[in-house]
Amino acid sequence: MNRLPDSEVLIRRDEVVRIHLDRLQELVEAPRPDVPHAVQASLSLRFLFDGNLNRVAHGYQHSLMIPAPDTAGVPIREALFFACGGYRLGGRSFLPAYSYREPGLKSPFRTQFEQQVAASPRKHAFRDFKLTKFTALPCLGLLGKVLGREETVRYVANKCGGAHHSDDTNSFDEIEQRLTDVGHALHASGVSAVFLETLGTAALLMAAPAVQDLRSILAASTQVSVGE
Repeated sequence: MNRLPDSEVLIRRDEVVRIHLDRLQELVEAPRPDVPHAVQASLSLRFLFDGNLNRVAHGYQHSLMIPAPDTAGVPIREALFFACGGYRLGGRSFLPAYSYREPGLKSPFRTQFEQQVAASPRKHAFRDFKLTKFTALPCLGLLGKVLGREETVRYVANKCGGAHHSDDTNSFDEIEQRLTDVGHALHASGVSAVFLETLGTAALLMAAPAVQDLRSILAASTQVSVGE
């Protein structure tokens, strides 16, 4: 299929990306982030992570590097529960949260537990990641199942936002069951960790200097387009 000239396209991809980025900025700046904010953020993130953000950045020859928590070496798969944290929402900093099975003081597994705790920092080191790597970074651990950022976003978008039907219902059902098993373990201001980490992913993305620079490029480009 031949590509339509820009004059015949209803709305260009870079304009749609700009709209979603602007909306995410509004959501992460909300004074009291809540579930509706997280659901809305999941819809924008899903669209951006589906290759649209990378394609637009590439079209402007703009490199996207996202500073994010580096969880390498943290025993996430051994945790009963893990939430990455490392972001700010509503003027509040969210720290990482961990829960490990704690044996008795004289248990032969006590040393293992203490090693797990020692390897779980209260404040993450940050490192720059390419966007595709950023979307795969772990942000939740539920009874040994580790969920990446994109996987969490897609779960919220599909489960709560009605964003596209997915044939992969088994993975969604598994996440739901594990959430039930751990009792939606972490809540803050009445918001469960799944929604917090969705908003946290948006907050980390929007805080990246490369994304802010791209927003400036898109704002200038789309203004010129409208003026023409």
